[in-house]
Amino acid sequence: MIIGIQGDQGSGNEYACQEFCKKRNIFDYKIKYLISTENVLRELKEGKIDLGTFAYKSLKGGLVEETQKAIKKYSFEKVDEITLPINHVLLGIKKLKKEEYTRIISHPHAIKEHRAYLEKAYANAQLIEAEDTALPARKLKEGLYDDKTLIIALKSCSKLYNLLVIEEDLPANKNFLTTFYLVKKKN
Repeated sequence: MIIGIQGDQGSGNEYACQEFCKKRNIFDYKIKYLISTENVLRELKEGKIDLGTFAYKSLKGGLVEETQKAIKKYSFEKVDEITLPINHVLLGIKKLKKEEYTRIISHPHAIKEHRAYLEKAYANAQLIEAEDTALPARKLKEGLYDDKTLIIALKSCSKLYNLLVIEEDLPANKNFLTTFYLVKKKN
């Protein structure tokens, strides 16, 4: 079984996919990292994946905008949904003073959730939207961003991409619950 997810290795969607598989006793599966909800739903329609997962909404941030756009374009059947706590951290290459960081990169929904804190604590950093939380972590590891860049991602990306946890326990993590859908092709 191939399950396509909205996200890269280390994303909240990878975590949700693993939790769906445990819940539904799916043991023989391969994850296909498709980054966006649009890619998940397109590949589902084309029969390239058997199931798909994507973030639908979060308790604090509301509906995930990219998902809302994609679900208007494609038909699918919801198989299950799960709500999980998502705890973001700030990852970087090098520990600097907060005022030395110039960019913070992540998925628009993660930036939305943490914006108020980040704009105060990291006033010199530009908030930059990316397609995913984990993808920018991989790009930072690959040297595509400099050491003055931080990534909002899950802590698992620290080990996966050999990055430093610059800050844990972001204030918006409290009650940060995200609802994910498990979907299949509509019959």
